[in-house]
Amino acid sequence: MTKEERLKLSREPIIWTGDLLDDCTAEWAGLMLRAEWMDEEYWWWAVYDMVNNEETVDSSNEYESIFIGAAAARAKAESVAGAYLAKILTT
Repeated sequence: MTKEERLKLSREPIIWTGDLLDDCTAEWAGLMLRAEWMDEEYWWWAVYDMVNNEETVDSSNEYESIFIGAAAARAKAESVAGAYLAKILTT
């Protein structure tokens, strides 16, 4: 996938699939975003660059703070994904 293709795809909305209240995934501009309910209100999230050998861009494992609720986990994954694409597509 070229930078131009990724840039074009990054203008599309992020669509989450799966059970939004348990375990969900979004594929967007060569990235995979994941969010999963772990325990009580705690949610795990991660962003992977599927074009770059499924490299982990970032995940909640790297933070001391916890992410409460599905919306917070998805929002953080989307924020990280957007910042990552902005960085790699402008260099």
